[in-house]
Amino acid sequence: MKMTNKEIILLVGPKGSGKSYIGSLIRENFNYTFLRVESWVKQMRNGRSVDDPGYLSEVFETIELGVRNALETEKKVVFESTGLTEYFDVMLTNLRRDFQVIIIGIVANAELCRNRVAALDQSIHINVSDEELHLINAHVRQKSIECDHHIINENKTKHEIIEELKTGILL
Repeated sequence: MKMTNKEIILLVGPKGSGKSYIGSLIRENFNYTFLRVESWVKQMRNGRSVDDPGYLSEVFETIELGVRNALETEKKVVFESTGLTEYFDVMLTNLRRDFQVIIIGIVANAELCRNRVAALDQSIHINVSDEELHLINAHVRQKSIECDHHIINENKTKHEIIEELKTGILL
């Protein structure tokens, strides 16, 4: 049974595209709870490869459970994912069955993503090599998840992103 009064915004896109930043803006300006799922994922990695099937299965099961738990007390949550793997697809199907899910694709060019990842706070983000980053982001661009909205996050100010969210997405 779909709980229409519960809403999820799912930010998808390449690593370094600005998903965490936009999630924070949505939290600050639109009263959503921002779930930093990357911190959950980081704790599970334990030296495993970013493409290890056991790790990926565990990741998306944990994210789905965490989102469901948050929605027991919250009405609106936002979280992020690169959107890769069939495990993501299963999670998304399960969440869509029970909740209203809005998918926002975050877009940025490869060089900008690489520069942003290099500058990320590694205490809260998963550290990946340049090779892993290239592999992950190539797969993200190739998968092309169907989104309800897109934000091109290149050279926009905080104010411009908030206005874009206000006028086109979060009315």
